[in-house]
Amino acid sequence: MMDKLAKIKQVVEDIKSITIQWATNIAKAWIQILAQELKKQKFNSLSELKIFLAKASMLLKNARATEPMLFNGLKLISTKYQVESTKSKDIIQLQKKLSEAGEEYIAEIEKEEELRPAIWAKIIKNGYNIVTHCHSWSVVKVLTTARKAGKKIHVYNTETRPLYQWRRTSTELVKAGVPDTMIVDDAAPFFVDNMYESHVDIDMIILGCDNIKLDGSVYNKIGSFAIALSAWHSKIPVYVVGSLTKVDMEKKIEIEERSGKEVWPEAPKWLEIINYAFDMVPAKFITGIITQFGIIKPKDLKKAVKKYYPRMAH
Repeated sequence: MMDKLAKIKQVVEDIKSITIQWATNIAKAWIQILAQELKKQKFNSLSELKIFLAKASMLLKNARATEPMLFNGLKLISTKYQVESTKSKDIIQLQKKLSEAGEEYIAEIEKEEELRPAIWAKIIKNGYNIVTHCHSWSVVKVLTTARKAGKKIHVYNTETRPLYQWRRTSTELVKAGVPDTMIVDDAAPFFVDNMYESHVDIDMIILGCDNIKLDGSVYNKIGSFAIALSAWHSKIPVYVVGSLTKVDMEKKIEIEERSGKEVWPEAPKWLEIINYAFDMVPAKFITGIITQFGIIKPKDLKKAVKKYYPRMAH
């Protein structure tokens, strides 16, 4: 069984080391490797197949505990063919069906990625000053789509310490012709708040998210809370780009704490460093969550999940 999990373990290591990053990419990478392994691996019994799925799932949960898009994908795949209760003797046929279900899930994610930018671009007005935080491929796509539509916008983004993920996004925005200014993390809440003396009036906050709670609050890169709080104080709309497949249906998501060495590799021996990877943006700060089904208000989230993903709700 250990050999059967070898490629799964490699993807896990790539997630832990942030070689693979961002919630959507993590979900797609894992479902893809699972689908591939289900196609080519040989299982001698249904029990062996179930053990493989259980161990693979546990490895992923230990790699990144804040990725319900991934866990919901596995749940949707498993429940579609009732893996836990099935007594099918045709193991090869079941493997094929599970692999195909994984491929369908990825196709659904990719379809959503195509639809969402057009939805976003409509709510971004000409002349908007927009603040965002951390790297989100979905957010970048929205901003570049608005720019291609001829809208004159200016983006302000944070450094996103300690790994500076937004250097990549700034590069992508500038390359796409989107005017972009980087601000230091500590300045972000003051910069956003239009009620004081920061020199730019902000019109909108756009954030990605790693997962969404059933009450409509979201988890995103550490620093998101302060920006959203500042925006709420100034009555600036806060929108979150998020798939309904990122909703934490089991209420088990915990905020990841990463190594202090990312913050200070040569810190004094006895110094404790708290390095949260994420924080939570409360639902009351959020104007709407942008999905492939349109803009959903936090209070309507449960209803939307039941309507569009009933298997997730059970």
